[in-house]
Amino acid sequence: MNTSEIAEYYAAERPELLSFLRPHGPFGAALDVGCAAGMLGAGLLREGTVGACDGIELNYAAARLAETRLRQVWMGSLESVAEEVPWEHYDLVILADVLEHLSRPEQVLAACRQLLQPEGRLLISVPNAGYTGLIAELLDGEFLYREEGLLDRTHLRFFTRRSLARFLGEQRW
Repeated sequence: MNTSEIAEYYAAERPELLSFLRPHGPFGAALDVGCAAGMLGAGLLREGTVGACDGIELNYAAARLAETRLRQVWMGSLESVAEEVPWEHYDLVILADVLEHLSRPEQVLAACRQLLQPEGRLLISVPNAGYTGLIAELLDGEFLYREEGLLDRTHLRFFTRRSLARFLGEQRW
């Protein structure tokens, strides 16, 4: 993807996450893991839900765009930059559509528990594998990977509402 395609692809501000976080704020500083082009963080900053927002992003072009919106952006995987991140400065860590891309998400959740401020919050969102469109495809005998969406080629794990709740409970969240 070129820079303009990246910008369009990552242009979503995630209004559902903004509206969810709004009544729980304000937060001092947030870390958006997998921040894409920084649109969610920009929305949180604009609304005053956070005082500062930093990000971690694996995609180079998206990270460059995020740098124009967020205070600081580390480029790389969470695992590759974790030691550089001043975790103690954050009272909100966002993992929006991240866990399904990880081979060991339990390690990330354990690290967040250990590194996040004692009163810190963790926001997690994942695509729902119980989505009726996917179920209809499966019933029709199809399981087609795509460039984006629930069956994105980079998804390593799939969660339903119940399996995510069970997984988070097993991880003591």
